[in-house]
Amino acid sequence: MRAVSSFERSGAALVAVAALVVSAAGCGRTGPTDLFEVKGRATFAGRPIPAGRIVFEPDRDRGAGGMVSIADILDGTYRTRPGRGFGGGPCKVTAYGSDGTMPTEEHDTALFAPWTTTIDLPRADCTHDFTVPETH
Repeated sequence: MRAVSSFERSGAALVAVAALVVSAAGCGRTGPTDLFEVKGRATFAGRPIPAGRIVFEPDRDRGAGGMVSIADILDGTYRTRPGRGFGGGPCKVTAYGSDGTMPTEEHDTALFAPWTTTIDLPRADCTHDFTVPETH
């Protein structure tokens, strides 16, 4: 039996949170109907993040509605999936990054603990780069 890495635990928690947020939004969605592509670069310690995810969650504390959007990071770039972009406005963004290898009992692939920030995104396709600080 292999140990579960912190990156895998974070990913499992992310899926559970995203499912709750999506189910809370319900079928009678009150958020924006237009979803926009968000793309950009993601770096850590001055280098592109080899693999990971960026999660865009409407910042409900600042009046945002809508659904969560997830973008995979590959070789330091990310792009939301077609038809599954973000509705724009205030959002909480959480980045997860790994070294791109398979975890083992001796090797945790997470480059950093999940990192969260808040931003405002336009209600249009956009580019936004993220630099995860080395200490957070």
